[in-house]
Amino acid sequence: MAKVTSLIAAFVTTSLLAGVLTAGVFLPAVGAAGQVTRSGIEFFDALPADFKVDQPSQQSKILYSDGSEMATFYYENRILVPLSAVAPVMRQAIVAIEDNRFYEHSGADPKGILRAAVNNAAGEDTQGASTLTQQWIKNVLLNEALAAKDDAAVKALQTPDKARKVREIKLAITAEKQYSKDEILQNYLNIALFGNGQYGVQTASRHFLSKNASELTLADAALLAGMVQSPTRWNPVRYPDRAQHRRDIVLGEMLRFKMITQQQYDEAKATPVASQIHVEDTQNGCSYAGSAAYFCDYVTWVIRNDPAFGPDEAARLKLLYAGGLTITTTLNPAKQAMAQETIDARRVSYRRGIGVALSSVDSTNGQIVAMAQNRQYTTDPNAGNRFTAINYNVDRAYGGGGGFQVGSNYKPFTLATWLESGRGLNSVVNASKTSRRFRASCEGYSKTFSPSNAEGGGSGPMTVLQATYNSVNTAYASMASRLDLCDIRDTAASLGVHRADGTPLQTNASSFLGTNEIAPLTMASAFGGFANGGTYCKPVAIIEVKNSAGQVLPKPEPDCKQVLDPQVTAQVNYALSQVLTRGTAKRVGGIGRPAAGKTGTTNQSMETWFTGYAAGGLSTAVWVGTPDRSPTRVYGAYGATYAAPIWRSYMSQAVRDMPEQSFAEVRRSASRNEEVTVPRVVGLSEDEARKAIQDQELEDGATVETDSTEPAGTIIGTSPRSGSRVTNGTEVRILVSNGRSG
Repeated sequence: MAKVTSLIAAFVTTSLLAGVLTAGVFLPAVGAAGQVTRSGIEFFDALPADFKVDQPSQQSKILYSDGSEMATFYYENRILVPLSAVAPVMRQAIVAIEDNRFYEHSGADPKGILRAAVNNAAGEDTQGASTLTQQWIKNVLLNEALAAKDDAAVKALQTPDKARKVREIKLAITAEKQYSKDEILQNYLNIALFGNGQYGVQTASRHFLSKNASELTLADAALLAGMVQSPTRWNPVRYPDRAQHRRDIVLGEMLRFKMITQQQYDEAKATPVASQIHVEDTQNGCSYAGSAAYFCDYVTWVIRNDPAFGPDEAARLKLLYAGGLTITTTLNPAKQAMAQETIDARRVSYRRGIGVALSSVDSTNGQIVAMAQNRQYTTDPNAGNRFTAINYNVDRAYGGGGGFQVGSNYKPFTLATWLESGRGLNSVVNASKTSRRFRASCEGYSKTFSPSNAEGGGSGPMTVLQATYNSVNTAYASMASRLDLCDIRDTAASLGVHRADGTPLQTNASSFLGTNEIAPLTMASAFGGFANGGTYCKPVAIIEVKNSAGQVLPKPEPDCKQVLDPQVTAQVNYALSQVLTRGTAKRVGGIGRPAAGKTGTTNQSMETWFTGYAAGGLSTAVWVGTPDRSPTRVYGAYGATYAAPIWRSYMSQAVRDMPEQSFAEVRRSASRNEEVTVPRVVGLSEDEARKAIQDQELEDGATVETDSTEPAGTIIGTSPRSGSRVTNGTEVRILVSNGRSG
């Protein structure tokens, strides 16, 4: 009697879940049960019927410039595929085991609900009654809850509840009016969890079987279809025997519904599951991008920071990890390998925690073709000093540190400012060590500073050209003292130079010697402006972004602009080319084609640099130094010690596939010796006299007391004498009366 009562109760309950769907078909003649049905109909009709489906989360890929894969990103590892890309036998298998009446019902299956309820109440094996449409609906709702981080909704969807089931039924009926059966089956196969974190039939096929969903055999399809009921329980990697039992049940259902023949069934069943499994893992994130890991990380920061990818950082990250993007980057796999191999070969750089970084860009368009460093990428803070997540090549806002002082790598910006002011390479400057006054009009100050020499030596008069290729600090001090430090800053900024920590470029008295902390990528791009005839191109990491439908999405656009006069850059290139032929990097040598560059060394060899470029092509910056500002030193090293050889080794290989070009010729008028007239200074104050001498591009020298009947302290002339013609930069001494006739 108890069993009969249970059956009646189940029957009434079923009326709520099934009878309401047919307006009382099951219980029209039973008074009490009919009332339950009418109440159920009212409850059912009151439920919302709107059903909007967002595209489910799917993996994105970052590619090298040649289309090869660099890294994959996902919240849920899923690749959406059309139903036509799924083997027909897979479609049959999922229908056979999950919803054999799929093509007969309208979203909910009253017969299935009744059968399951009666069977469960009778104490038989527990059966579910959800159609494929309902399962799809539930997965959609679950995805939405997970995306919204709504833990309560997630828990509710995973907890049995009749009211929720009724809502899913109504949504399923609504969905069947909006979508065809094949569309629903396609959506289900793309959203279902198959185990081991594999969402959708394509990623499940790739992961468990190392084949595409279009290539599945009958045994494969039955194995995968059997997993969706309980992905953990039927996992073929962990429990192959269980999985084989479940697979064979699916095959049996397919045979029962005449989807396959007895022979097909027998052959598939005879296939051991162990022979089917060929696991192929899909790694998630930049940690698995090999030597490109730091560039990969940089690309993720480009996406996180750029409004082209969404209104805020959260939306941009969601697009990356769930949007199914295909991101083609600028990184050249061959050049990247050259860069990393070159750095790795210089194992001396690992000593005492020394860091090495290399950034290489195509100067004609700003595309980053290589980015490497002598650390391995990891987000584990306890991994040791050979591992780090900090990208030494880039700014702090893009996953980098605070940059590094660049030393004499900054001198080309002073040189360009000098040349833009109308002065020349053959101007003569005094390289003697002395205190000079520097002004910064934008800061409203004038200060004295007396630098010493690091890489280059020399004193006394020398041409600007000599001062450049020998990297003479004192000579450059003489040049900077005749310029405005704010103009030097502005020249650098026009070439994209900025501090890596995001603060403004400093214009202190020593800034012309490279005290600002700058990232290697910034320096490579800035020097690229010289290589490109004065046209600076902002660094570019991404060539194209497509969504899963193959549509091209907005992205940061290339940004190139002419910032320097081509003849100015021609002179800069001429001067920097001699760094490699007779200057500080002479012993390093060239790269087999026209090239130019500049060494750089900071105080106590904390940081050393070489940034250089091939004519009209590749520009590369190499930094060797102290990544964490610890007491570590690159003892006894200069820019030509480690950085320049690394640069040469990489560049010699990297330019081979690029057309050879030459630098633009310097006009003869720009290269000839320049003569000026020594000004008349008699009767002026000493400050006025010095300014008059400097205004003529002459070096104001020492004050010399001379016998004269004029009052003591009176300026009586100059040496060389006023009115004479001399080469600009010549030192002019001021003659002052001592008040004695002699």
